[in-house]
Amino acid sequence: MTMDRISHSPLVTVIVPTLAELCRAAQIKRCIQSIRNSSDETLRIIVVVNGNRHDASVVRWFQEQDDIVLIQIPTPSSPNAVLEGRRHVTTPFFSTLDDDDEYLPCATDVKLAAILENDALDLVATNLYRHDGNVEERRYSQHQNRVQPDLRSLFSEGWLCSGNALYRSESIGIEFFENYHLYAEWTWLAFQLMLAGRKAVFLDVPTSRCYVTANSLSQSDAYHNAYFSLFERMLASAPPPDVARLIRKRISAAYHSESVRALQSGNRWSALQLHVKSLLQPNGLRYLLYTRRLIPGYPDGKQ
Repeated sequence: MTMDRISHSPLVTVIVPTLAELCRAAQIKRCIQSIRNSSDETLRIIVVVNGNRHDASVVRWFQEQDDIVLIQIPTPSSPNAVLEGRRHVTTPFFSTLDDDDEYLPCATDVKLAAILENDALDLVATNLYRHDGNVEERRYSQHQNRVQPDLRSLFSEGWLCSGNALYRSESIGIEFFENYHLYAEWTWLAFQLMLAGRKAVFLDVPTSRCYVTANSLSQSDAYHNAYFSLFERMLASAPPPDVARLIRKRISAAYHSESVRALQSGNRWSALQLHVKSLLQPNGLRYLLYTRRLIPGYPDGKQ
């Protein structure tokens, strides 16, 4: 790890996990510059290069930046890289940002002002723009300004992701990041924080831009399948009964979604098995009409 060359004590650390690949060099530099532009104050930037696919010139560029603390770890894992970065946080507050996304101007200052005015808050989450090709829209649509997120609201619309939150270091410790869940780590983190009674506020103000690409993890089969084990972990955490029922409804919806994906791929038998599982969960009968799509001879790929 390089020596921390920051001469004073900033309030906020931003953790950036990255593979430091040459093909992402332009996006990485955009990410870092957006962090600098997100506050009028000096920020501490921790870049965690994970895995062995990094490019020497990209790593060298990190080393040349006076405001970056560079950490290199062998495990190629974004949530593990965030964990490693969290271990090195020494500021009162911290946040994270993926290396191909960006903060909007003043993003950190908006979140910092909100958390500083309320000592009871443990984190501030915000809206963001989701950029997919030529289409850009707000990612979260159901929240209004200064809504207090809780366990139930997490299942109406997720409100936490990599680049949209600022955390209070004192109350959101390393332990919340140690038990991460692959591919759905932010939903799992939000669930753990709410179950532990941490206080959050959601500001319906976009403070970052998330870029969606064809090879994004969120588009992969592994990402979709991860939600089954995630929901099982949630149930094993003994949430309140009303929340447990919401989780089982999500399990039903997940089975249905995977059934549709299997049918679209031409795997009718797998689609049928997944469909039966969706029906057995609470509220699963809402998918009963979909059964006709699984009859041999019925056109594939329709819900």
